Amino acid sequence: MSLRHAILGVLTARPMTGYELSQFLASSTGWLWSATHSQIYPALAKLREQGLIEGIEGVRGESLRKVEYRITEAGERELVTWLSSWHDLPDERDPFLLQAVFLDQVPPAAAIACLRKYVEVQEADAVRAEQHAALLAQGETPLIRERFTRSPAETHEYAMLVKSAVFRGQASVARARAAWAGELADLIEARIGAEPIPAERG
Repeated sequence: MSLRHAILGVLTARPMTGYELSQFLASSTGWLWSATHSQIYPALAKLREQGLIEGIEGVRGESLRKVEYRITEAGERELVTWLSSWHDLPDERDPFLLQAVFLDQVPPAAAIACLRKYVEVQEADAVRAEQHAALLAQGETPLIRERFTRSPAETHEYAMLVKSAVFRGQASVARARAAWAGELADLIEARIGAEPIPAERG
């Protein structure tokens, strides 16, 4: 996934300032892509330079200058091209899987604690994703409501169907991860009373 396309996709819902985009993308709750303030502003500058977005300058309050970004026709074409194409998946780089494969090198109690915490986090992520999916299925998230004010009514049901299904999928993945980690924790826990097992590095 590309930050530039995440920004373009969000801006199809409504124009936003850099601060609003930063707030939206910096939050890991209820969305799929996160980015920091320091990543977003250079990306906005590049998109503007390429003519994929435009910045409309205005004033907030009495004197505070603001720039509101909106997607251009060229930006919409770029987004549609990207969305319509298959993109090879990136190489797997999951830090917890890397940690887990070496858990045989720490005391079982420490390994179990890490795995149980992972289960807790994944289950919480699953709940959040399911809640977000339910809101999307009803067209009740702030961003989808904004999008619906700018899109034909006949497209709304399809948008709700697709977007809610994505977050249900995210919830399913999180629950599968939680189940795997829980099973591994149970296996280790079952061996605590047994003779220590020599660590095999691999």
